[in-house]
Amino acid sequence: MTDSLQFGADAQVNHTLAVLREQKVDIAISDGASLVPGTLLSVDREGDISGRCTSGEGALLRLDYTVQKRPRWLALHLSLGGVNLRGSTLLGVVCKSRASEASTFRVCLRSSTPSGFIDAFLPKDVVSFAKDSTHIDLLRLDGNPDVPGQADWRDLILFFQPTPASFEIRDLRVFIV
Repeated sequence: MTDSLQFGADAQVNHTLAVLREQKVDIAISDGASLVPGTLLSVDREGDISGRCTSGEGALLRLDYTVQKRPRWLALHLSLGGVNLRGSTLLGVVCKSRASEASTFRVCLRSSTPSGFIDAFLPKDVVSFAKDSTHIDLLRLDGNPDVPGQADWRDLILFFQPTPASFEIRDLRVFIV
């Protein structure tokens, strides 16, 4: 996927996801690791996690890790750039996942402001089961005090449980309307 032909507020993140769908990735889980441009793994350096992050063979993303010392967070950042959300009503995600054991993660919209960043979590946890499951969630944007209309940059962040896990995100779609 070399062409970026999408338009709209969700174009950057959806192009990143399209690139990830086309790539075979196999990297160690570590703080600052990038799967493809526009992605970043964030791992609390006070914790101790070992494992792999892979893609391909029907999975957008596969995480398999053990925890020696529990970190405060383990997250995948997907850049939305400096998208202007003034006039937008909703941010939505559709996620298809599977896990060896029931597992959850949270989705968050992070916006950079002059005084730091603001996190707005989507209301529901994504729950993965031993068979494919589909999750849909929406975040109201207009009138939400945790979502400034304009930001220097924004990330969609998947916050994974900082406990041993093995799961796949089979597909992820993002939309902003």
